[in-house]
Amino acid sequence: MNIYSGNKKLKWDIQLPEKVFHIKGAIDVTDHLSVPVKSNRRIWVNGIEVFPETANVLRPFYECNFEWGELAQNAAYTTALAICLAIFKSERLAENLFVCFKEDFVQNFPEGNFELAMEITRFLNKHNSRLNPDLYSRFCFSAITSSREILLIKDPETGLITTNLAENYAMHRESIPNIKLRKLNERKQRLLFRLFAKDNYLISGYDFPEVMLRAEDLMARFYWRSIEKIITRQLVDKYEE
Repeated sequence: MNIYSGNKKLKWDIQLPEKVFHIKGAIDVTDHLSVPVKSNRRIWVNGIEVFPETANVLRPFYECNFEWGELAQNAAYTTALAICLAIFKSERLAENLFVCFKEDFVQNFPEGNFELAMEITRFLNKHNSRLNPDLYSRFCFSAITSSREILLIKDPETGLITTNLAENYAMHRESIPNIKLRKLNERKQRLLFRLFAKDNYLISGYDFPEVMLRAEDLMARFYWRSIEKIITRQLVDKYEE
C-alpha cells in the first residue's frame, strides 16, 4: 500500500487569488572581463522580485543562486522553491511541490532571459497527491535521488510520523518518460530496497528529527552497500578479462 496516496477527498485548501502567474527571468552580467564571465540570475513573480535566500533558508544544501533551463544544476531546485514560496505563500506546501515544479517548469524555462505566463491548474491536478495536508517533505542528504527529498505522512489523530523508504527510493516521476517502463523500474527498485532493508523500510516515530535521523542512517547504509557492490563487480570484471 502506498501511504502517500492518502485520502483522495482530503486536499489542501489552496486559496489562490489567481491561477496564472507571470514569471520573468533575467541574467545580469556583472563582470565582462572575467573568464568565465560572471553573471547573476534574477527571477520575478508577477512583477515582484524573489530571492534565492528565501529558499536557501529551507534547503541550504542547494546553491544560493538561481538556475533554470535544461542544463541547470542543483540551483534549479532553489529556483523552484523560491517561486513556489512566492506563489503558494506556504512553506510546507512549497516544500511538498517544489521538486515537481522544478521538473515540470524550471528545467523547461528558456536558457536565457525570458518572460512567460504560467497556468498552474493542470500542475496542481497532476500532482494532487502532494496536496495531502498530512504530507511532509524533508531533505535527506543520504537519499539516492536527485532532489534528496523524503516524503513523510503524519497521522492527524495520533501524531505518528511514517516514511516508506522503499517507496521514496522507487520514485522517479518524470525522469523516465515511458510510463510502462517507469512503473516496471519503480517496482524493481522498490523490491531491491525491501530486500536490503527487510522489515525496516517503514520508519515511524513521533518526532521529525528522530525519524529523519533513522532514515538518514538506513539510506546511508544502503548507499554504501550499493557502492560496495559496484566496486566489487568492477574488480571481478577486471580480473576476469
